[in-house]
Amino acid sequence: MGKYFITGRQGSGKTSVIKALQERGYTAYNTDDMPGVTRLQNKDTGEVVEWPESGVVDWAKYAWVWQRPEIERLLASDETVFLGAIVFKQGDFYPLFDKVFVLTIDAATLRDRLEKHEHESHHKPGEIERILSDHELKQQRLIKEGVETVDATRPTDEIVDDILQRVGLEKTRHTS
Repeated sequence: MGKYFITGRQGSGKTSVIKALQERGYTAYNTDDMPGVTRLQNKDTGEVVEWPESGVVDWAKYAWVWQRPEIERLLASDETVFLGAIVFKQGDFYPLFDKVFVLTIDAATLRDRLEKHEHESHHKPGEIERILSDHELKQQRLIKEGVETVDATRPTDEIVDDILQRVGLEKTRHTS
């Protein structure tokens, strides 16, 4: 069965897409919500660190990093599997997937979503401006990695339908 990675900037809709895939009966994981699968690490030493109590991370010093054995474990399933995330050096994992999708979004829509976002960390002073300040640059870097772009300004159901069509799967999976 297929293995698919859905990535994009914070606020692009990854979590919503993963939830919608789960609701349709697909095996889908938001790896941010899985302790041990993704960890905050010191970029220089690789040391795992705790999330700061302030909720503000110095991204010049730290990175959000997938743990390879855990990712391989999730993908070892006989099921079709979707993973959603944006992590440090994620391109190292692209060979594990049949397709990689990046959810693309314009700055105005991103601002609107971040202002309403469920993750508390996006509501820290200056965090939305930090994300928006390099949004286009980082989004273009993802696109240049050879991933398939998906217009994420649309309603979640349309985004999910688009992804499922591109991988040749039914819009609603029938489970027994």
